[in-house]
Amino acid sequence: MASLNSEPTERRSNKLTEKVCYNGVGKPKMGLVLTGGGARAAYQVGVLKAISKLIVKSHCGNPYSIITGTSAGAINATVLASYAQNPTVGIRSLEKVWQSFSVDKVFRSDLLGMMKQVGRWGKSMFISDYHRHRQLSLLNNDPLRVMLNKVIRFENIQKAIDNNCLDALSITASGYTSGQSVSFFQAKKEISNWKRHRRVGSKSIIRVEHLLASSAIPLVFPAVHLNREFFGDGSVRFLAPLSPAIHLGAQKILIVGVDPVKEEVEREKKKLHYPSIADISGHVLDSVFVDSLDGDIERIRRINKTLNLIPEDIRKRETKLKKIETFVISPSKDLSKISGKHFHVLPSVVKFFFRRLGIDDDEGSSILSYLLFESAYTKELIDLGYQDAMNIKQEIVGFFN
Repeated sequence: MASLNSEPTERRSNKLTEKVCYNGVGKPKMGLVLTGGGARAAYQVGVLKAISKLIVKSHCGNPYSIITGTSAGAINATVLASYAQNPTVGIRSLEKVWQSFSVDKVFRSDLLGMMKQVGRWGKSMFISDYHRHRQLSLLNNDPLRVMLNKVIRFENIQKAIDNNCLDALSITASGYTSGQSVSFFQAKKEISNWKRHRRVGSKSIIRVEHLLASSAIPLVFPAVHLNREFFGDGSVRFLAPLSPAIHLGAQKILIVGVDPVKEEVEREKKKLHYPSIADISGHVLDSVFVDSLDGDIERIRRINKTLNLIPEDIRKRETKLKKIETFVISPSKDLSKISGKHFHVLPSVVKFFFRRLGIDDDEGSSILSYLLFESAYTKELIDLGYQDAMNIKQEIVGFFN
């Protein structure tokens, strides 16, 4: 199965060609949550493409009142928000970008560029305060900044909000000094900031810096200075990834993850050798991008079950908690295994450096699945996402209906 429902959808539609109008008055606000995962986020594009074919345009055409994202999911979320007035075109643009991806559009993959990064790490070992004056990261992601500025028209986000095609867009990043998960959001005037334990919502005008910060995988890409401190990948220490959508007013939440459905993943053979840097890094990234989401979904399910036991009049009078219906779509196949067979398409320089870290077509394929920004891999993930969503189209139409 490629989906999990935390709450049974009350009404199901057996007519898959039925036109579903979702932005109408009285309809619950739909939130879209796009998780992080580097190159794995191409899977989300395929899912969103399938959903756009199943859910008809209404009003401004955008079925998602609230769009939130972290890491690479933040980039997808921002593209969707910038095309909220014409979501069909937005999906096509998103697909076009991911289908033509290559690593040189994300980080410098030439010999000089990669040698500079290695040189900085070497200098930092002998110069005590070197890190205070130079960005230290495995890869230089300047090309990503250039591409994002070309692809995304950030001014269209506010236009969509002003035209009632969108309530809010939220991008989460992790503060390296405060340890807080900060959700920078652009929204309607009536939506205010919030503060919880290690989680805050800060009203902002979303810019390219927010996306670079949210997608700055620790040690892999450089941290980004925003407001008061440096920020890194939004998935780090993000204990409640569904909370921004809830704070912004979502009553139903569609979550597109990048972690394969557990029961569909074959157990790997135990490795007898000592784990490489790539093995350890892949394990850490899996924990960062996956575990908090599973825990948050489980928490919402428990709250929903508890609220079902409380009479409605008492619930409204004594608590501000509300039931949130969720729907999760995740890959039906292990993306690490898919990435391994595409290792050969990487530029020679990148393959040389990756192999020094223990990353190749077999070893370290988990971390490779996050960094393989090549069209051969991303196209396969888009196709997988599309097929996974179409396989459960009846459940998707029922959730939106």
